[in-house]
Amino acid sequence: MIVSAALALALAGALTGCGDNAAPEDMTISTLRLIGQQILPRRMEFEGTVVGGFSGIDYDAAHERYLLISDDRTTADSPNPPRMYTAALAFDESGFTEVTLLSTFPMKRPDGSVYPKVPDPDVADPESVRIDPNTGNYVWVSEGDRALTAMPPRLIDPFIREIQPDGTAVRSYAVPAMFTMEAVEMGPRGNAVFEGLSFTPDRSRVAVITEGALFQDGPAATTLAGTVSRLTMFDAVTGEAAAQHAYPVERVQAEPVPAGAFTVNGPDEILALSRTRFLVLERSFSVGVIGNQVRLYEIDISEATDVLPMAALAGATYAPVSKRMVLDFETLKDTLGGIANLEGLTFGPRLVNGHASLVVVADDNFPTADSLTDKNQILVFEIMP
Repeated sequence: MIVSAALALALAGALTGCGDNAAPEDMTISTLRLIGQQILPRRMEFEGTVVGGFSGIDYDAAHERYLLISDDRTTADSPNPPRMYTAALAFDESGFTEVTLLSTFPMKRPDGSVYPKVPDPDVADPESVRIDPNTGNYVWVSEGDRALTAMPPRLIDPFIREIQPDGTAVRSYAVPAMFTMEAVEMGPRGNAVFEGLSFTPDRSRVAVITEGALFQDGPAATTLAGTVSRLTMFDAVTGEAAAQHAYPVERVQAEPVPAGAFTVNGPDEILALSRTRFLVLERSFSVGVIGNQVRLYEIDISEATDVLPMAALAGATYAPVSKRMVLDFETLKDTLGGIANLEGLTFGPRLVNGHASLVVVADDNFPTADSLTDKNQILVFEIMP
């Protein structure tokens, strides 16, 4: 089935770093065709772990497998430390037939230990992972935490770290001070920091996007108005921030039930198409509404202002990134039986007909009861030229 309006993306170069999961140079994307979906059983076990929380995915073409990161951070989720999985997905142009988990391993802290769970002050909240095309190591982000009413209160800074494929820590990127968690209303909001990352095709930059606005950048998104998040470009070699751009976030897409209940909308993954062009997955959720409202956008940073020197965006003058919608997943809601908490995005291998594939995964939030909103949903698309 054809699921989007025509979209022309003139790619500046073949995507690298994940091998043959690249879109061909100068490929035109006119539509996305849904190939199929698989849903893993809720709270299934694999090698002594509870499977769930898939908040990021990347394709490892060298080994013909996928790397997935689990955002397991509480003992209510599982007794296991935060971890990654490798998996094989079986699909072709005619269908998506199977998901096979291959291995799992925990990420290690710089001291060699595994990450603890809430309420430990060193808890991690994994949100995205990519294979470093320069080293073959894995780079992942943690969103940190800001929970002032917790006992004890938690102020945990977000981070970007590189690990070896066995989970051993290699280094941390230099995160700008604006992302330091504060007890006052300055810096990041809780659960609104690093959500997605992607290496640019030339292997020189790493794009990291936040889910929501810093306090000094403006209010969070509501059903009436959107907000702004920051897309930071890091130097892939030095790990230092090189530039930053403002990403305009849409309003929350559905009214909560009851009125006034929790809502959120923001970007939760980014995937590079060129040095300046990216796909961004934007997810909206409202309490009392079944499913999530998810949209896929193509953005361009080439004409956007570098806001890295700007301490606050509220009231400032700047040019944000340009964006346009590629796909509204609501158009697939009936076909798929609902849209889960989609958080991961990667190109897969090219299909036999030469077209590129796109894989999207959902974080099921480790529910203990059946839910149409929370499920381990994995979707595969064919990119039509």
